[in-house]
Amino acid sequence: MCDGSHSENANVHISVVDINEYSPTFLQPSYVTEVDEGRLYQEIIRVEATDKDCTPLFGDVCKYEILTLDQPFTIDNEGSIRNTEPLSHRVSHNHILSVVAYDCAMKQSAPVMVNIRVRRICEAKMAGVPERLDYTAGSLERAFLFPKLRLELCDMKCKGEEMLISATVSLKTKHMTLGCDRDVSKCTAKNSMLELLSKGNDFTKELITDEGVENVYHFDGSNGAVIPKSVIDVDNLASHPFTISTMFRHHSIVNNDKLTKEHVICSADSHKMNRHHFALFVRHCRLILLLRKNYNDGDLNIFLPAEWRWKIPQVCDNEWHHYTITVDTPKVELYIDGVKFEADQEDKHSNPEVIDDWPLHAAQGINTTLTLGACYQSSENRLKHGFRGDISSVKILTHQALTEDEIRCGTTCAERLLPPDEKLMQPEQQVQTNNDMNELTVEGSNRQNVEQLLQKVQYVNDKESPTLGRRNIQVTATVSCPMKKAIRLPTIDTFIMINDGEKHSNISEHETPVATADYQEINPQLTEEQRPQIVISGNQNNLVSYPDIKSGVKFLESLNIVVYTNEQVLENLQKLDSCSVNVFPNLNADHEEITMSQEHHELSPILDIKTNINKDGVEMIGYDTVANYLRILRSLIYINRKPAYYLNRVFKLSCSQLGDRFRSAEFTLTLTVLHPKQPTTAPLPQSTDKPAVQVHEHDSSSLFAHVLIHNQEANEPHAKTSHMGRVNGVTHSTMLIIVICVSFVLLICGVGIARLRNQSHVTRSKKGHQSCVKNTSEQQLDWDDSALTITINPMQNDATVSDDSSDSDNSDSDDEEVLNGRYKNVSQLEWDNTTM
Repeated sequence: MCDGSHSENANVHISVVDINEYSPTFLQPSYVTEVDEGRLYQEIIRVEATDKDCTPLFGDVCKYEILTLDQPFTIDNEGSIRNTEPLSHRVSHNHILSVVAYDCAMKQSAPVMVNIRVRRICEAKMAGVPERLDYTAGSLERAFLFPKLRLELCDMKCKGEEMLISATVSLKTKHMTLGCDRDVSKCTAKNSMLELLSKGNDFTKELITDEGVENVYHFDGSNGAVIPKSVIDVDNLASHPFTISTMFRHHSIVNNDKLTKEHVICSADSHKMNRHHFALFVRHCRLILLLRKNYNDGDLNIFLPAEWRWKIPQVCDNEWHHYTITVDTPKVELYIDGVKFEADQEDKHSNPEVIDDWPLHAAQGINTTLTLGACYQSSENRLKHGFRGDISSVKILTHQALTEDEIRCGTTCAERLLPPDEKLMQPEQQVQTNNDMNELTVEGSNRQNVEQLLQKVQYVNDKESPTLGRRNIQVTATVSCPMKKAIRLPTIDTFIMINDGEKHSNISEHETPVATADYQEINPQLTEEQRPQIVISGNQNNLVSYPDIKSGVKFLESLNIVVYTNEQVLENLQKLDSCSVNVFPNLNADHEEITMSQEHHELSPILDIKTNINKDGVEMIGYDTVANYLRILRSLIYINRKPAYYLNRVFKLSCSQLGDRFRSAEFTLTLTVLHPKQPTTAPLPQSTDKPAVQVHEHDSSSLFAHVLIHNQEANEPHAKTSHMGRVNGVTHSTMLIIVICVSFVLLICGVGIARLRNQSHVTRSKKGHQSCVKNTSEQQLDWDDSALTITINPMQNDATVSDDSSDSDNSDSDDEEVLNGRYKNVSQLEWDNTTM
């Protein structure tokens, strides 16, 4: 106060309101880390930022974001970075990301760099194996298969113990046409056997066969062939020693009935009765020989061995096998692939199972019928108990049972693998081979020594004229520590190509292998006209609906492939060695896939075509018939679980023979997705008082939509029109109304003047006035519109308007600019057409 006294103290409260003064800042100026390629991480690295503001809204960090686009990484609100797909060192050694942080008011920080380095992971594998090996036919040379093979084991070691390495080389010779070469010419007894399945026999012409280097006949359980008596008579076969030899591949059936018989050969009653005299058949994974004695071969009241049943896995493994049975009663022996069958010790007395029976009784006037692939059922007058599978050969030698050496001579492969020299082996190394010399295993603990032994493995073919074509080779290897599970290295698939000496020099080392024997049999020197032409045909545009493509469509079901030579279709040239189906663009694994029907999965074990399906499409490799390639192609199923993403899918198919020397033109198939149509608005009912608006089919859809929206207005169509077209489209109809109105005014004026001049008298002689003079009681002028019909189509465009006009669809502003004055808003006029 003025007198110097003080008042009491007063408390003043000042509230400081926080503002978002600071941006978030990261705790580190940059972040660096390393990850292994090929892995998905839950968290690679965590970044962290802070904010100097005090309140939670401005001082807490609520969000992190990666600014770098097209990177396979994501970050959560806690700053944890992880990868969304496995990383590849080959694609990118490191990934540099720009990351920012936001406070809860979304104020952004300065970016920080995050460097994620990708470590290359060493993959244990075998390297240096060529994709193709060439061998000259008839050279009898020994060829090294893997002279540059390497074992890349990525420093794998066992703690304090030696590592065990095992590698196996397999020569695949199961395929008949290009399979194991056998030099039968050296075996005199084998040459004297009678071949019943031969191209030259009339009774085998109706059978389905592959026209390859060797015969392969297909049996489906219902077909077969009847052998005439003039070819061979087996009625007294059991009276003397004999040998029967066959090579077949039986198609095993899941849950096959134990009583179902599938005959390779059968001799049965020709009529009246159904007795089987002699047969070789398969039943429930058993190979069975039936041999009944005739009534004149022994006492009718004495049981004699009549059926031998061998329980062997070979008849049900869907593989080719050679079976030879020698009969010299009571001695009956079976040889499988040239090796004498010996049962296990525990099954020695029951395998084979021998069934006794009485000799067949005499039947007056009944002969026998010999059949291949089935058995004749005389009571039903048809073939029955048919074989399911492929048969290549059925031979019989009467009055002689072959020796073991003779059988081995005819079944031993002339081509084989040769092991490395024993001098190269260290004490702990070993090399093992099987009896057929088509599989070789090297084992050891020293990586360099195992490599050296594998590099010295050789291939040789002792046949003077070997079958030309492909021999598949597979190399497998495992690495293990004692008492530990073995690690399997990726399998290597390669092949040997047997080439003719004269032709080999013209074959590029990069060409795909294929057998050339079929072409050389026709003409060793193919002219330009004789060059094979592979023609692919079929429907090239397929329309599919949403439900169909979601469940899967066989997009190549109508495909057909034919090989022409000199404008002719030669059956023995209907072969292919590869086909590829490429998809454009690549398949999206998230919702697209190509698979095969169940039918192909059942056939795959019996086909010699290797099929690989990936994101690029389908690759098929293997020398086989066109028919078998078509079976695979037609079984391909394309599935798309999100068809709304696509308008169409393009598939390109090409096939080849003799590598790329004979390749088909590219066949393109477009798979078009039929998208569901949007439901259309039902047209509004038109009043009978209004003119009908006619719209032609060729009018644009935008015009239809406009009519439905503005059915009561004669608006200008919202189409792309020019300036002049818009003026014409509106003013023509307006001017027509004006002209009519002016005419009405002039007419009324004329009538009025006439009535003033002739009020007392009306000249009836003038016809023009008769129609205008009214009764005195009707002084008003009535409009007679019975003869007036005006139809205006507001949809009509000027003929000179271009369909390709690039003007804006929104014409409101243009209307105001063009139609000034009283026509400025003519597009909004509503027709009063009650008098039309």
